[in-house]
Amino acid sequence: MFRYLRVKRQPEKAEPEPGAFSIDQLTRDPALPAALRHLNALPDNAKMRCYRALLPPDLLIQFGIDPLSWKGASGDPHARLVADSQSGTVHISAKKDIESTDAFITIELSDNSFNGIDLSLLLLSDPNSPRFQTDYDEEARPTLFGTARRHLAEEERAMHAGLAPAQVRSGLGASKQVLQHLEIFLTALGHRSYFLEPLTYASAWIFERRGFAYVRGHKLMDDIHKEFQPGGRLHASLDASTPFRQIDQWRTVRGRAWAIHDGILSAIDAQWTSVRMVKQVGRHAQVETFPNAAF
Repeated sequence: MFRYLRVKRQPEKAEPEPGAFSIDQLTRDPALPAALRHLNALPDNAKMRCYRALLPPDLLIQFGIDPLSWKGASGDPHARLVADSQSGTVHISAKKDIESTDAFITIELSDNSFNGIDLSLLLLSDPNSPRFQTDYDEEARPTLFGTARRHLAEEERAMHAGLAPAQVRSGLGASKQVLQHLEIFLTALGHRSYFLEPLTYASAWIFERRGFAYVRGHKLMDDIHKEFQPGGRLHASLDASTPFRQIDQWRTVRGRAWAIHDGILSAIDAQWTSVRMVKQVGRHAQVETFPNAAF
């Protein structure tokens, strides 16, 4: 039952038009969903008050950052908010210190065309872990998480260090905590669900564990699991022809993810595209496309 989830097409409450967002409307109807573009139209300090809820205070304190001012002990700002007044997108990031190359947390949310919210980007990296240059190729060109080009030597190093595709550092292990804060924020805005498109097979599996279901891609995930079993076409393609296609990689989420990143889905005439997931606020969908998996 409900093997492949389909999102209800029943429309939610219509949001107010740009410029019509008012305290009076919020007072009259607390369930009226607010768009990000309405928050972005607020003055800068008001925007910060709203978006501050997205960054877990204990995570900031862990790195010596004041959760109210977003400043470190020296008074320098460690977090950055980009929420242009004419935009329906918000981008928040925080660094361990101002000299750090990478943010330890990056969140990007966007209004979508269905009166909803997309989680466009979520990056959580341990700033104290080794860094791998998988985000740039040998000619210093951006790889766009390996979707445009690849740095094979660095990817192999990252894989052997236990990272998944698209990671430059080890994960922070805080996705559950961050998503809980996100859901509190979305509830305050009047939204009952939110959407995302997982960049990799590994991230799709993680989001399953966090309660997401599939709008598109559930059958692909089931096909991947089936074909990675002994006797399947993906299992047969683990032929050691590249470092990312070793015979035992079908046994783990990370191993499968690297093989998929390496293009192994061509063996089943498929690509890692158009996978879209949805999470209902406060509910776990109980989806599991790789039962009893080891990461």
